[in-house]
Amino acid sequence: MERYKVIFEFENGKEEAAYFTESPVSRVNDWVERERGHWARVENSLINLDNVNVIKVALVELDPDGKEDKLIEWV
Repeated sequence: MERYKVIFEFENGKEEAAYFTESPVSRVNDWVERERGHWARVENSLINLDNVNVIKVALVELDPDGKEDKLIEWV
């Protein structure tokens, strides 16, 4: 099953991922254009955009065993 995976890379080097069924590119662009101090709602959590260094978006094939997703392409 294909999904879009958004990976947030934080200032401390940790990463957090969220999955979307439709392309989240316009949503990511909205996050990037926000002023400092804003929070983004992602799935069941909030992410403080001040702490995010990089946002990556990829189309992936989900692994049915829940191990590692297969990268199809970077978006």
